[in-house]
Amino acid sequence: MKKINIFYWVLLLASCGLTACKYDTDIPNPSDYVKIYLPQAIEAPAKRTFTMADTLQSIVFGVAYGGPDVPGSAVEVSFKVDENLVQTFNTTNGTNYAVMPSGSYELNQTTATIPSGSVSSLPLKIKVRTNGVLEPFKQYLLPVSIDQVSGNLPINNNLKTAYFLVEAQKEGTSLKVMSFGKGAGIYNMALAADIINQHSPDILLVREMDMNTNRNGKVDQAAVLAPLIGMPHYLFVTSISNFDGGGAYGCTIFSKLPLKQAVTHILPTGDENTEKGPLGVITVELSNGTEIVFAGTHLSSNATRRGVQLPELVKILNTYTTEPLILAGNFNDRPPAGPVYVSLAEAQLIFPCSTCPPNTPVANPVNFSDFIMYKNPSRFRVISHTVGASSTSAHLPVITQFQVYKE
Repeated sequence: MKKINIFYWVLLLASCGLTACKYDTDIPNPSDYVKIYLPQAIEAPAKRTFTMADTLQSIVFGVAYGGPDVPGSAVEVSFKVDENLVQTFNTTNGTNYAVMPSGSYELNQTTATIPSGSVSSLPLKIKVRTNGVLEPFKQYLLPVSIDQVSGNLPINNNLKTAYFLVEAQKEGTSLKVMSFGKGAGIYNMALAADIINQHSPDILLVREMDMNTNRNGKVDQAAVLAPLIGMPHYLFVTSISNFDGGGAYGCTIFSKLPLKQAVTHILPTGDENTEKGPLGVITVELSNGTEIVFAGTHLSSNATRRGVQLPELVKILNTYTTEPLILAGNFNDRPPAGPVYVSLAEAQLIFPCSTCPPNTPVANPVNFSDFIMYKNPSRFRVISHTVGASSTSAHLPVITQFQVYKE
């Protein structure tokens, strides 16, 4: 029985193979199925990203022959760019892409040949000029269409036009920042380090830090935490001095990069007997030579006191007019319509997302404490803005990944 089964399968496979060959040769009028098309038109739009540079960069494309056979003679194909198709594409797809500016591209070769016996042409190139012509991060649409085909061969109208979505980006440096309220009653810095190291920030604000207080055993928490998170450079900012046995309470800005400048401020509350608002401002130099300013704060949970702190915060931030600046902290308000965020937006600070996720309480976040904003948007691109999954307090950490650009 085993031998019979093997013989049966051999015959079946041989029969299938013969059937396939017969099918290949028996398609009636195979030329009826021939269509010329642009493979790059399959993805609409086909995104191409470039770096802002003086040198020309390339978009590669080509034309293909579709059908059950191969062409018996060479097929000549010509191309054209029809800028009117940009508006048509935008209307159809609800987009707002711009037309490529004059002088931003060169389509030097407007014809291609599909050789006899082949199904595609050699690659063609569109040269793209970025510096001085394209705006960084602006999206442009370049429609390249098949114009004419030799031999009156039909064109696949669904794949007749390749829509290249062109975007030029500056060369930038990655920077990850984080704001984290560890909880005033957390004295084990290893627990805080475990949360922080999940995200590996480059610059970090940690709120609710003790320095040499009785309740935490006269420990300088910043000095203990710094080596645990690999951030040796830090600035402690006091909100309560002479606290709990002569210690201090406040927040700390940590950095993997050396601090070129470090300044502390006290934001008033209008009440000498209440905790003040700590504001620390550091300047660091990134690997591409760009200097960036990072400010960290913790505003009062009392609306009246917060209203006193806010004008002073804005006044200080307004002194940084040209530098790329990031602001992080607990603002005890709800973005984007809360008074704090309205004032910060009026001071030209930008939200990292249109609908940012809440970060408190941990089990089911519905409210906001920590938040991150930035100033001078031409120097930044937000790659992501996320909320951590765990915390040592009721507040999840918030993390923003930036790309920072030179002027």
